Amino acid sequence: MKRALIPLVAVLLLAGCTTTRPIFPPATSVQEIRQQADGRWRVTVRLQNYALRSMRFTRLELRLSIAGHPAGLVDTTLDMDIAATGSDVAVLTLQPDVAARAALLADKAGNIAYNLDGSVRAGPRPGDQRDYPLTHQGYLSPVPGLPDAWR
Repeated sequence: MKRALIPLVAVLLLAGCTTTRPIFPPATSVQEIRQQADGRWRVTVRLQNYALRSMRFTRLELRLSIAGHPAGLVDTTLDMDIAATGSDVAVLTLQPDVAARAALLADKAGNIAYNLDGSVRAGPRPGDQRDYPLTHQGYLSPVPGLPDAWR
C-alpha cells in the first residue's frame, strides 16, 4: 500500500513546483457605434483577454473621444468570463457630447479617429481582481448599407 502512494505523492509535489502563468493585461477597442433614434449611442466594446488563463471581468470604466472631442464616460458593472487569450463584447449605451456627435455624423469618408482611456477590473478568481489601465487609439468608418453605424 505504501509503495502505491509514492507515485501519487511525487505527482502532488511536482504539481506544487509548476510556475504560475503570467497575466498579460487585457485590452479594449470599439467594435461598433450605432446612433439610436433618441440620439444616444450603442457602443459595442471588444474586450480582449491576453492572459493565458480564463479571466472574470467585473467592471469597466471608459472615456471615449471622437476626433479629439470627448464623447462621454461609461462606468458599468460586468459579469463576464473570458477564456484564455479569448475575447467577448460588451454593449454599452452612451449619451454623447454634442461636439463628438457632430464629428461622427459629419464623417462620410471614414477613418475618423477615436480614443479609449480608462480601466477594467478583472482576475482569474474573485479574490484576485485588480484594475488594469486601458488605452486604445483606432479609427472608425461608416458601415455601408447601415445608416448611423460605424465600425
